[in-house]
Amino acid sequence: MTVLLVTLKGVLLPDPSAFDELPDDKKALWAKYGSGPDPLFVQLIGVNVEEVRRDYCRLSLPFRDDLLQAGGAIHGGVISTLLDTACVPAVGSGFDKARPYSTISMNVQFLSGASQSDLEAVGWVIRRGKSIAFCSSAVQTTDGKLLATAALTFKI
Repeated sequence: MTVLLVTLKGVLLPDPSAFDELPDDKKALWAKYGSGPDPLFVQLIGVNVEEVRRDYCRLSLPFRDDLLQAGGAIHGGVISTLLDTACVPAVGSGFDKARPYSTISMNVQFLSGASQSDLEAVGWVIRRGKSIAFCSSAVQTTDGKLLATAALTFKI
């Protein structure tokens, strides 16, 4: 697959249309990611799944005061969580059925801070092997201010 890249503040991000759309049943499944009788961490912090394609995901996180650190900026742990969490559906969308997989490495580059802003995260698979998937992700404010990027490795 050839992935078209667009530039956001000097960082190359994939064009979502370069990734295959999922069948409706898989879209519906990922739309409920983190919800259920025993909610997952992503629901606790309020992540919304906006778009999932094969090997690609876009999430949003509405601003809340409890996401701030003492200095008034959105906590780096929140941004790191978004970087990681955006890759989970991207990796999972490539499987025919549910299976376990987990992050085994994540290198984060914090580029800027933000406060009082809704956030958006994108994650995508760069290469998928038999037992390892390599991913990238980025978090920005909804008005386009790039906050952080990450390189991640998943054991699949």
